[in-house]
Amino acid sequence: MRFAVVSDVHGNLPALEVVLATADRLGVDAVYSTGDLVGYGPWPNECVRTVAAVAAASIAGNHDLIAIDRLTDDRCIPLAQRSLAWTRRVLEDDARATLARLPLISRPTPSLLLAHGTPTDPQAYVDRVEDAQLVLSDVAASEPDVRMVIVGHTHRWMAYGERAGALPTHPGASLELDGDARVLLNAGSVGQSRQRTARARFIVVDLAAGTVTFDEVRYDVAAARRALRRVGLSPRGVHLYSSPPRRAVARFLRD
Repeated sequence: MRFAVVSDVHGNLPALEVVLATADRLGVDAVYSTGDLVGYGPWPNECVRTVAAVAAASIAGNHDLIAIDRLTDDRCIPLAQRSLAWTRRVLEDDARATLARLPLISRPTPSLLLAHGTPTDPQAYVDRVEDAQLVLSDVAASEPDVRMVIVGHTHRWMAYGERAGALPTHPGASLELDGDARVLLNAGSVGQSRQRTARARFIVVDLAAGTVTFDEVRYDVAAARRALRRVGLSPRGVHLYSSPPRRAVARFLRD
């Protein structure tokens, strides 16, 4: 089985459409989503409907929960707070109902667990080796059949094996899975890149071949920025890159 994982679409329809078209050309058997369909971007309703139509499994992210008033935006940056206030105003009934039905975690197969932040907290960040180690340790104790955990939320690719440690995640990287050893993956962000370039990112997992591939595709970033301006939102909503030192400071302040 080969499946694509999309995460953190954040209301960016052009990026989502390009990723789904690419996944289709790659011949994947299924698409899974690890949350945050809305927030930041100007197409929340369209993105919710598109993912609902194609995803075999989909879970709620923190922005999805905030948009339907199940979480507060207290932990969000001002840019996110403003976009979420707009999203709540324009979210249509069917999209709101779809978000309300999304679970916090999903197990598409007995060995695979999807979560947004961590399996116990959609707002928690897994962006350090120590975080990944803790998640896999907790999963080993509570879900012994699970061998792969896929998360989102950080908007950055990540791969960590319980035996191999941190693994490379550059564009086009194809990693061999380590047999029965557990692995934690982050599919990056489709709709709001926080890596160096404004690209739409996702991963493809091939269970038969025992590989995971990190992929990025170009999309019409300028059109997305124009759409944001038309609805009164910041064009920064499609790309928020910060250097490693700045991320370290942000993490220190967040902790």
